[in-house]
Amino acid sequence: MFNGWSRRGGATALLLVCFVASGIAHASGAAADAAQVPVEHADWAKDQGYIDQLAHDSNPQYAANKRLVLDFEAALEKAQTVRDGEPGNFDEVVKRYVSPNYVQHDPSYPAGRDGLLGFFKMIQQRGERVSHPPERLVAEGDMVVLIMRRPPLPDPDHPGAHYTAYRISAWRVCGQQLCDHWSAGTKGNP
Repeated sequence: MFNGWSRRGGATALLLVCFVASGIAHASGAAADAAQVPVEHADWAKDQGYIDQLAHDSNPQYAANKRLVLDFEAALEKAQTVRDGEPGNFDEVVKRYVSPNYVQHDPSYPAGRDGLLGFFKMIQQRGERVSHPPERLVAEGDMVVLIMRRPPLPDPDHPGAHYTAYRISAWRVCGQQLCDHWSAGTKGNP
């Protein structure tokens, strides 16, 4: 075992991240069920058809796992929206979707469920987005890899220009909650 999951499973998840990130499509195994929705969708959390398309998988358990991750991200999207002068409630989202035994494997995020909640609140206070529009998901076993499109970033090589960047996260599902998270962040740079 390696950090709570088998080495084979970890290697498979890493390969899935590489597969999805590169945009290469193969018609075999888990790759055949990768949701391919490469368009920016600002109101995605309100679009049930879009979510259904992303969550689609011929394996019912994989579809359920994808749906859980998408529902979590949609709930985050809604919680970071201010309505009638009041922000949404991250506490409810984290309690519903994140396991009390949650393990954060990315060193740029604080440890545990309470640390994740504090991180979401800090990001919201800075006026930044916690969630971004999802574009692709791949599921295998209890793992889901999610790619989200970040807002355009200034291009340091071309002043005045912007470029598209993505946030890639891998989640492990335990029952009806998320219990582990990996992403490519480094300390101080989530």
